[in-house]
Amino acid sequence: MNKNDESSFKERSLVSLVRDITLFYVKHFYEKYLKDNNLKIIPSKELRELVDKLYEEKKTPLTKYIRKTLKENQGDKYSSAATEQIILEMFQDPNYSKNRVIMEIENFQENLNTN
Repeated sequence: MNKNDESSFKERSLVSLVRDITLFYVKHFYEKYLKDNNLKIIPSKELRELVDKLYEEKKTPLTKYIRKTLKENQGDKYSSAATEQIILEMFQDPNYSKNRVIMEIENFQENLNTN
C-alpha cells in the first residue's frame, strides 16, 4: 500500500468511525423515544421529525461526544484536524447526514418486522 492509499484508508476509516459514533448517539435517543411513546417502531414521518430535532438541538453535544469518543479510542493517533474536517462536512450538508441516519433506522426497523 503506498502512502496515498494508506492516507485515504485512514480517512475513510475515520469517516466510518464518526458515522458509527453518530449512529450510536442517535440510537440512544431513538430508544428513549420508543420507550417514552410506548412504540415498537417509529413511523417514517415521526422518525424524520425526531432526527431533524436531534440534529438541531443536539449538534453541540453530538460533536463533543464524537471528539471525546475518538480521543478515548484512538489515543495518540487521534487527529483533531481530520476529526474537525469530518464534523464540519457532516453539518455543512445536514440533509445528507440526516437521511443516512434515517435510512439506517428504517432498515433496522424493517429487519425487526421480518424476524
